[in-house]
Amino acid sequence: MKTNSISEKLILYFVGFGIVVIMVIGSYSYHTAKKALLNRTFDQLISLRLEKKNQIEQFFHDRDRELNLLAKSSEIKQLTNLFCSNIKTDNINSNLSSYISSFGYSQRLYIADNNGRIIDIDSIQSRQQNNTNNVSDKILKHFCNEVRTKQKTIIEDISNSKFLIHIGTPIFDEEKKCIGALILVIPVAAINKLMVAYSTNDALSQTIESYLVGDDYLMRSNSRFKEDAVYRIKVKSASVVNALKGETGFQIVNDYRNIPCLSSYSKISIDGLNWVILAELDEQEALIPVYSIRNSIILISLIAAISVFIFTFIISKKITSPLKNLEKASKQIGTGNYDIHLKVSSLDEIGLLTDTFNNMVVQLKKQNEELEEEKKKRVRSLIDGQDMERQRLSRDLHDSLGQSILAVKMKLEQINDAKTEGNNKVILDTQELLKTTIHEIRNISNDLMPKVLEAFGIELGLKNLCKETNENTGLIIQYFSKDIPSLSKKTQIYIYRITQEAINNIIKHSGTKEAEINISSYQNLIFLKISDKGKGFDITKTNLKGNGINNIKERVELLNGEYEVHSIIGRGTTINIKIPITDL
Repeated sequence: MKTNSISEKLILYFVGFGIVVIMVIGSYSYHTAKKALLNRTFDQLISLRLEKKNQIEQFFHDRDRELNLLAKSSEIKQLTNLFCSNIKTDNINSNLSSYISSFGYSQRLYIADNNGRIIDIDSIQSRQQNNTNNVSDKILKHFCNEVRTKQKTIIEDISNSKFLIHIGTPIFDEEKKCIGALILVIPVAAINKLMVAYSTNDALSQTIESYLVGDDYLMRSNSRFKEDAVYRIKVKSASVVNALKGETGFQIVNDYRNIPCLSSYSKISIDGLNWVILAELDEQEALIPVYSIRNSIILISLIAAISVFIFTFIISKKITSPLKNLEKASKQIGTGNYDIHLKVSSLDEIGLLTDTFNNMVVQLKKQNEELEEEKKKRVRSLIDGQDMERQRLSRDLHDSLGQSILAVKMKLEQINDAKTEGNNKVILDTQELLKTTIHEIRNISNDLMPKVLEAFGIELGLKNLCKETNENTGLIIQYFSKDIPSLSKKTQIYIYRITQEAINNIIKHSGTKEAEINISSYQNLIFLKISDKGKGFDITKTNLKGNGINNIKERVELLNGEYEVHSIIGRGTTINIKIPITDL
């Protein structure tokens, strides 16, 4: 299975975390900048819309006021009376032409009498007496009649047949009687001039489009993107619809080109004109600075990510280098090489870990030496035990079996020298010696492997051991057993040898002729208690690692059991052993 190193994980985690942080900060910065820029752009659009709205409203208000002043002037009244009386006006001077020419567009001024005659102010100087009907525009005549009929100032919107705006006001004589109408004709160029004039203080305003739309959704001023847009381009965007409802606001909408744009809108407050004014800027164009910020954020994020990677790579190497040394040293320890000492290069947790590792190596080396020494002792003990068993077996064979066989040999030799009548006695003595020899062979065999264990189990085996010990040594052993279940062969042999070793220790060291052995079972445990009433010893001062006690300990541990030794000087010694019942 493939594993990832700590260095790779550190790089992955830190770089991943750094990228996430950079993305969050970058995204927040981008959206914050975008929101701020959109708000700023909307503020400019609102400002421009208000400026243009005020200019348009002021323009018509000024024209209305000027027209009313002119209609009340003596000069207009005089001209109107002269027209009505068919008086020749060739020698009449008028300053009205200079008023008309003072504007930067071709504005026209007309006077209409009650008889339906209309005259252009510019033609007063060259008009003949019989030329009182030189203007035959039916639309103009109809508008003049409407002004005279309603006897109030009227503004007429642009129509498809004419690209002019008419402003008319009635002319009253001194008796407040309507004697005619004064008509001002304003071309669309005048409106376009107002709508395309931008402030020179703001570069962004040069890219903003402001235009007028009528209640028929047709443009009333030219488009920045299309020529001759007046009364030809239909604009039915959400901004126009909302503005015609009397609402004022700003939003992002699709304009008449179906392009997303930032739009500010409101209605124009001019009597007779149901117009709305809009100031718009393409969203793509408005967000150019944001895109520049976005590109800068991406570049900075890339540089930051690379920096984080390099920094993390260096730090991870610095952190993982001691760990790799620890890994290599651990492998060497696994091979048995304990002559290792790592240099502590820092005072942090890794430095403490390295120092702890060095101490561990020292302890392992010491424990390994102790284990080797213990191993040697156990091997030595095993060999010594084997040698002692051989010596005992040799001694038994020599002293007992050998002497019996020698006696049999000597008896048989006596047969040759004895008289015939004495042979029967020799043969009987030889038979007794053979019986004794067989008995000795059985005793030796029983010591090597008690047959009673295989035949009757541990209870009778221990009972028989106590009986034979009493017969051979005179040690009186009280034996008790209770509820001993069927045990495995290995467990029985080990318990037997443990008891046998304990009896030998009692015989050799206790100096007593009384002992007690108690074996019982409870909850899958075998409890073995061996005690004597001998002289005892001081456990704290006596070395308990002799062959006898050590053999008992080893056998108990091999059975996964526990043992305790209690001894009081002058009152005897007790060994308590607890062994789990298993199928081993």
